[in-house]
Formats: sequence, structure tokens, C-alpha cells
Amino acid sequence: MGPLLLRPNYISPVWSGPRVNEARGIAGETLYGESFDVSVHEGLVNTVEGGPFDGKPLDELVRTHRAEIMGDLPDDGIVQIIVMDAGENLSVQVHPDEAYAQAHEGDHEKTESWYILAADPGAFIYCGTTTDDVAALRASAADDTLGEKYGRKVPVSEGDFVLIPAGTLHAMGKGVFALEVGSLGFKTYRICDWGRGRELHVRQAFDVLRTDSLPTPNHLGPFDPQASAGVRRGVTHRLFASDVIDVRGTWEQAMDGRYEVLSCVAGSARVRTAEGEVDLPFTRSLLMPASAGSYTIEGTCRVLRSYAARPGEAL
Repeated sequence: MGPLLLRPNYISPVWSGPRVNEARGIAGETLYGESFDVSVHEGLVNTVEGGPFDGKPLDELVRTHRAEIMGDLPDDGIVQIIVMDAGENLSVQVHPDEAYAQAHEGDHEKTESWYILAADPGAFIYCGTTTDDVAALRASAADDTLGEKYGRKVPVSEGDFVLIPAGTLHAMGKGVFALEVGSLGFKTYRICDWGRGRELHVRQAFDVLRTDSLPTPNHLGPFDPQASAGVRRGVTHRLFASDVIDVRGTWEQAMDGRYEVLSCVAGSARVRTAEGEVDLPFTRSLLMPASAGSYTIEGTCRVLRSYAARPGEAL
């Protein structure tokens, strides 16, 4: 089985900026602030775009070709990829860990990471709290001011990669364009929405909030077309990891018995295997089945290589 390009699912939240539309060549007045590019989560399942499986839902393809796609991984979940452009601040959120998600939501943990594709001057993310005083946090949540009063502002710029573990208070700030690499879950608890009036989930958010979680970005720097090719670790978690590959011409990559998700975050790429090839433009992602064994990336580009951990494996 060759590489699988997937058809994006576009969403237009109230905070949408223009850069998803611009990157994808989407005309019209509707701004799509979110593009769900790799997901098997109910309601957001992508379909295959092109090739022999064109139009096939990804979850169905995984069921019918499990060994070819998943390899030796024991579950059927796929690392999730979302591209987001924040024209305004996103809601301040907290996600549950595995135990809470299983017990209360019938879902999995949602830990995520953001690779910063671009950021306006002075842009930042909210990542953690500036206090561990839960009573003060609860009081500010009651009048929807928690983000501004106690959100920890972390400046970001192109090439930063930040891991946001479950339980971390977080929000993408205005002017940030990012690609999210996340784990299998999808449950989100809004704890502050800047007075927009949307539903909040304050009780659940405080159930899972970890005030000691204060992530900092990995400053990889913008892609430099003149620099040497190479690979670096972007983020590492017990559930998944993402490597950053800078390509000048060609990059050969062996696989190790599990699927990988490739995302082009600078330039444009062409990805080849023995069974097929796919063009991968800026911001787009593909699923590389485990059965491919290896692949070649061609172009002058930066590509994220994201993959799930095996049980008990230290990535």
C-alpha cells in the first residue's frame, strides 16, 4: 500500500483567521480557521483523496487493512493532525488524561502539540497558569476572566514546537498559525471563552487541571533552505513523538513496523514509496502505512514525521 493523502475536513469557528484558506487556495468569504487533516475520531473521520482507495473513510480502511496500515501497533487509533489559524484568541481549554477520559467520556487522553507555522510579531500562546491558587482560578472562571488574569503567556515564533500534556491550561493566541499533532482523544473542556457566550465546562476542567504543567517551546527556528539537511526530535510524549526533517533534494527514511504521519510545514514535498507517490504541499499531511517499509521525501522542505508509541515504549 502506498502513501495515503487524506481529504481535509474544514471548520469555521468564531476565531478563524485567513491563513488556512490562503495556504489551501480556498476562495470565498468563509474563513476556515481549522482543518482536520488526519483523524479517525467519530464525526471527523477523513476520507482518502486519490489513488485506489479514493473516497474510502479512513476508519473503515483501517478496519479492512489493519495490518498493512497499523503494523504491530495494538490499537486502531491514528495520531491526529489539525491546522489552525487564530484570527482571535481561542477559548482557554483543558483536556483530560486517559483515566478521566475513559471513566467519564468513553474517550482517550488528549495530549497535543503545536508546531508554529507562522506568528505575527508579539504573538503568544497561553500555556499553563501563573498561579497554583485554585480558589483564585475558580473565582476568575466564574466571571470568564481566567485567561487574562491567570493565563501564562508564552511568546512563539515560526519553527517553535511545544508539547501540551493533558491537564495543561492552554489557548492559542491571536495571530498564531499552527499545525497540531495530537493523541487519540478529542474531549475539550472550555474554562474561559473571552465572553463569547459559548458553553463552558468549568467543573470538568477543574477536575483535570494541573497547575504544575508549565510547558516551554522547543525553539527549532524557521526552515532555512540553505542549511544542511537533517532530522531533530520536535516533541516527545509517552503516547507519541514527532521528528522534524529538513530536506534538500532527497531524504531516505526507513520505517520500523508502524504507520507514520507526514506533514509538510515548509516548502513543498513529493513522497515516494515502491507502491506509489504523493505530492505534499505546505500544511498538508499524509498517512504512511506500515507496510510501505520505507519512503523517500523529495524537495526543499521541512516535514514532520509523527508516530504513536507502542505500549511501554520510551520514544
